[in-house]
Amino acid sequence: MPSHSADTQRSLWDRATAQRNVAIYAAILVAVPVAYGFHLAFDGEGADFLLLLTLAVGVPTSYNTYWPSYDRTWKAVAWVIVAAAAATAAFTGLFVAGTKLLALSPFPASIGAFLVTSLGGQLLLARWKGY
Repeated sequence: MPSHSADTQRSLWDRATAQRNVAIYAAILVAVPVAYGFHLAFDGEGADFLLLLTLAVGVPTSYNTYWPSYDRTWKAVAWVIVAAAAATAAFTGLFVAGTKLLALSPFPASIGAFLVTSLGGQLLLARWKGY
């Protein structure tokens, strides 16, 4: 019968609670209800999924790529929440502008909102951090 040493269990716990992974968990916990709320508020074909992708993948990727680790994990979680709020506002604003002002159907408006929010956010952070 295989046995697990205390070192292996501690190593798994340390990896599971690493700041990078906690930022990913926080992003997912924010992304799911926000995307569901977007789905209820707007009848966008696939827009809710693209918002989910932006928040659950794009935000923690931005944190991991462009931001240094904080001395406290709660600061990383706060960063993720603020970044997710900014990304949600940008995505929603662009989606509404595309559907209402430009009279696009929801699908191309959601693609445009996704591309501008995701790529624009990455470019903005890269320029701000001097990459």
